[in-house]
Amino acid sequence: MQRIILTLLLGILLGGCTSEQEPPSDREQSDKVIEQKSSSGTILQQEPADFDRKKSSMGQLVYVPVYSHIYQQNRQKTFNLTTTLSIRNADPYRPFTITEVAYYDSKGNLVQQYVDSTEQIRPLASTSYVIEETDLRGGVGANFLVRWHSQSPIYPPVIEAVNISTSQQQGISFLSVGRALQERSVAPTGN
Repeated sequence: MQRIILTLLLGILLGGCTSEQEPPSDREQSDKVIEQKSSSGTILQQEPADFDRKKSSMGQLVYVPVYSHIYQQNRQKTFNLTTTLSIRNADPYRPFTITEVAYYDSKGNLVQQYVDSTEQIRPLASTSYVIEETDLRGGVGANFLVRWHSQSPIYPPVIEAVNISTSQQQGISFLSVGRALQERSVAPTGN
């Protein structure tokens, strides 16, 4: 009797251990994310084959309205603001390069250029630029122009500015969203 039970148990155990494994389904294959190392040694994720890129771009010129101060009660009384320009890579798999971050005043004059060469933004990374509350050079009609490009189509970055102040025993904050003025349809050359 013990021999029969032992044989049955052995058969059950061996029956579950076959050398043939079912290949992963198409869905399991597309969900698998492979890691690659970039030239700097950081780990990048490779996108799945079925990743949808219908709303992608290879570069843009983006206008972002910002405010160094706003009017309060009348044109003589102003409320100074700190502005944080945020540029976020919304693409989980591909980087992009910022080539221009230019700050203009209410009259359209260039106040400051923030990018001297280029700055690469990795997937899901971000960068920011700050206009301090005491810096009133921009005025109420200040703005940024941000130019970026990528070597292959990506989801456009999220480019927006937070304008905030907590002085004078009150707080105010609001968001300014960037607007694409120009689209790049082909990969850039030279930069």
